[in-house]
Amino acid sequence: MAIEISISADRELVNTLNRLAPTNVYRAVASASKRAATAARTAGTKRLRGIYTIKSGDLKRRAAIKKTGDGSVLEIKGPTENIKKYKAAKKSYGIFATVKRGQGVRVPRSFELGGNFLAREGKARYPLKGIYGPAVPQLFGNPEVLEAMEERGSEVFESRLYHEIDRLLGGA
Repeated sequence: MAIEISISADRELVNTLNRLAPTNVYRAVASASKRAATAARTAGTKRLRGIYTIKSGDLKRRAAIKKTGDGSVLEIKGPTENIKKYKAAKKSYGIFATVKRGQGVRVPRSFELGGNFLAREGKARYPLKGIYGPAVPQLFGNPEVLEAMEERGSEVFESRLYHEIDRLLGGA
């Protein structure tokens, strides 16, 4: 899902952009978009940490900021995460896991073996399967998180664009 940021053309911005060389405009937009992508990732991570029990380092590791020709893209990729990345603990009755804050559940027919959390698939002893939580891209797909990211990203992009243009024009 792409987030587009549009700039409403106020007269001051148009006059300022006309005084700059085209390469400088692209440089200013690229710098502002990189900063906006970083701010959006931080806002999304903070919002996710309020909903889910995953660590922020695990979230940021899956959300890379890539440069494009005219800006930056926040690329979120990754497979389902091991339940240990969330809040999970071995109890006397099996594994107790909490993916969403305040919504812990006992995983039926689960146990720890060699440091891994496993569960039996049916009544028989085998097959065994690993216990996994949702993937990070699914977490970032939450509408609350997307809204927070879009709001913060557009706010930072606008302020940084003015700052970068001022800097290129020799301002303070």
